[in-house]
Amino acid sequence: MKRLLLVDTTLYAPVSPFFRDAAGELGYETLFVDEAPYLRPLETSLVHKIGYRVLHRRPLARWRYNRDLLAAARRFRPDFVVVVKGAYIMPSTLRRIKNDTGAVLVNYATDDPFNKANATPDLVAGIPEYDVYACTKRAIMDDVRRAGGRSVIYTMFGYNPVVHFPEPPAAGDETRRFRSDVVLAGGADRDRLRDLEPLVAAGNIDLALYGGYWTRDARFRRFARGFAVGRDYRLALHGAGIALCLVRRANRDGHAMRTFEIPACGAFMLAERTEEHLALFREDEEAAFFASSDELVSKIRYYLAHEEARRRIAQAGYRRVTQGRNRYRDRLAEIVGAAGAVA
Repeated sequence: MKRLLLVDTTLYAPVSPFFRDAAGELGYETLFVDEAPYLRPLETSLVHKIGYRVLHRRPLARWRYNRDLLAAARRFRPDFVVVVKGAYIMPSTLRRIKNDTGAVLVNYATDDPFNKANATPDLVAGIPEYDVYACTKRAIMDDVRRAGGRSVIYTMFGYNPVVHFPEPPAAGDETRRFRSDVVLAGGADRDRLRDLEPLVAAGNIDLALYGGYWTRDARFRRFARGFAVGRDYRLALHGAGIALCLVRRANRDGHAMRTFEIPACGAFMLAERTEEHLALFREDEEAAFFASSDELVSKIRYYLAHEEARRRIAQAGYRRVTQGRNRYRDRLAEIVGAAGAVA
């Protein structure tokens, strides 16, 4: 039985860690190292927040985290190490894991490592240390190669069937709480504010915004509904007529986690028209797409008035995702297979 060391975080549970359940399903003997305990002080401690800035996006617990990770790898002696993002793993730690255990090192790059909002000194400097760099954005692949990436492959996000499945709100208060015409789950990025301005200006669309920073802008504050995770996320999607899937342009996304999660939850998806989305779904048959703010408003008005079309497309999108090897188990099999090829 192959041994797999997974490095991820429970900070965003139940969405992450992505591969912990999947590894067991695939039959790997697995050790999970959780990044979260080392980063949680950043949420509550002023000292840790100041230290993070002074150390140029390095947490004060970085050295302890790397020490513990190295010790775990030495004890476990994995065949493969799969790191999700790995923003605070020092290159020297990766080299020592490789030298001391002989493991094949894989990075599952959920973000653009060159995006200033995500980049850390360790993240970029660590790129040459991985045997396989699995990119969830095609647009970053050449930059990863130029930064020293050895074997650079493209893979996608996916969904977890334990978390992402159709669940309508119960009758009564729950139905009223999660009811909306249009729902968006995600942070208030600057380009998203710009895209949604015409939708807000329309004035007669019941918009539900879940995620961070929506209350900072007076135009969107009244639509903000806090955060929706786990069951609340499923209910918010199912309670809406239309679920928006917006990519992060600063992250050079061609698709996003929502690309698979929304259809897997049985919701009707209206997504940005990208090459990756067009390759995944038949337009107006398995998902609907838009390319401008005007088209977004037009598509929303059309589909709100055509419930049967929404239902048909949502059902086809659900089949497309759930029958198409898009679970995180499938993604783990892809990247470990690529790692085995370079071992």
